[in-house]
Amino acid sequence: MYGELYQYFILYKQLNVPGVGTFLMERTPATGDFPNKQILPATFAVSLQQATVSPSKHFFNWLSAALNISDREAVIRFNDFAFDLKKQLSAGSKIVWDGIGTISKGLGDEFRFEPDATKFTFDSPVTAEKVIREKSEHSVRVGEDEKTSAEMREYFNQPEEKKNYWWAAALAVGILLIIFIGWYFSEHGMKASSTANGQKLTPVTSGDTYKPL
Repeated sequence: MYGELYQYFILYKQLNVPGVGTFLMERTPATGDFPNKQILPATFAVSLQQATVSPSKHFFNWLSAALNISDREAVIRFNDFAFDLKKQLSAGSKIVWDGIGTISKGLGDEFRFEPDATKFTFDSPVTAEKVIREKSEHSVRVGEDEKTSAEMREYFNQPEEKKNYWWAAALAVGILLIIFIGWYFSEHGMKASSTANGQKLTPVTSGDTYKPL
């Protein structure tokens, strides 16, 4: 019956075995393989939960069809299988279930489970290449306005205007002039005479410009 139960588990990804536990197929999300430019599909691994749920009527209908027996006989044979499996495990036997894993006795009434190293994959890798659309346009929020990406590229690609720094030269000349004036008055004082010509003037006596009669 191991083979038939394995088929059911692969189809429905869950198998309840009374007295042993519930086998589940856990999904690992798809991953990106960027060096090879592809996306690897999701994988599945088997786990065992100690809590068990009684198999559904759908399970026994499927099992009876797979074994070509009546539903009543399917119930009896499955219960015998579960009972015998638990008995072997409780006695210390190690059960190797191909495709599922290895089951052995653990602490107390629990069983230890080592899943099969094989991971299930139901899809194929997908090619994934990064697409760069250099000229594609989209809306860009700029403050309260909305502009297109083309308008923003044009704005940032505008040639930078050459700045005129004539005022800096004028400011430097003004500062030098102020410094010079300050130095001048510190050397000559603040009197009005300090700014006048200090040379003494001597009157020139002219000769007679007329003769007496």
